[in-house]
Amino acid sequence: MSGVLSEIWRHPIKSCGRESLTRVLLTENRTLPWDRRWAISHEASSYDPAHPEWVACANFARAAKAPAMQAITARCNLAYGPVTLSHPKLQELTI
Repeated sequence: MSGVLSEIWRHPIKSCGRESLTRVLLTENRTLPWDRRWAISHEASSYDPAHPEWVACANFARAAKAPAMQAITARCNLAYGPVTLSHPKLQELTI
């Protein structure tokens, strides 16, 4: 089966900014490179970075609970990893 992909977006940080891709190498049975590579846990999260295990999405910041996050765009530099986040009402942040 073949098809044409007209648009593809990735979210380097779960629910926090999106990045439109003009080109990406997709590998069978693999995730989209750098998509949801990171997530932001909140103060009530049970996630323990010292003992990382899977936890439900409710343990992380989500656009469904903070709609202003939907205005964030992201740029991911694959060469060395930083992600730059932009929001129309805030200064850019590179992490």
